[in-house]
Amino acid sequence: MKKIFSILSILLLTFLIVACGASDEEATPNDNNSPSEDTTSNGATENEQEKDSTEVSGTTVKSENQEYSITILDGYELTAEEPNKDLLFNKENDVQSMRIEVYNASEVNMADITNNLVEILKASTSEGKVDEITEANLIPSGKLLEDVKAYEAEGTENKVYGYTFLQDGLGVRLTIFDTNESPTLEDFVKMAETIKID
Repeated sequence: MKKIFSILSILLLTFLIVACGASDEEATPNDNNSPSEDTTSNGATENEQEKDSTEVSGTTVKSENQEYSITILDGYELTAEEPNKDLLFNKENDVQSMRIEVYNASEVNMADITNNLVEILKASTSEGKVDEITEANLIPSGKLLEDVKAYEAEGTENKVYGYTFLQDGLGVRLTIFDTNESPTLEDFVKMAETIKID
């Protein structure tokens, strides 16, 4: 009896895995529905290339907690953490997460928001050392992003990063928690570039 149950369980799991894979393959052509985007990138102007670099293929999700939307890559989930704070986390390792706070840019002083972020990062390490990030692939970019500040807290077992920027009428503060073993910071940066006001 146990053998029959084990065999049925294995067959059911195999069927589910195959079914999930089939739906992903069916969804892939819909995500890239215009082949002209690939052909135009060779002769695109700098503005078009910059726009293309911020496009992320994923699911656009509206925050239930704040007035913005974000495009989320597969394997990540957005949830309300506290009032005016959301958490975007890796489903496979929830230690890897990004806290998202958005403000009406005309109602806040971004210098104060940035200074507060640096203090939070200092408190997250035993050494209290925070460095500015200079690697371009670790800094959100795009034609709508302005006044981007990027920091890394050193001396932690896991990495902690902080970002502030203006985008589409929003002041944005991000705190990203990542691991040393399999870092996902670049994914979080790509998704951060898609934040826009609703």
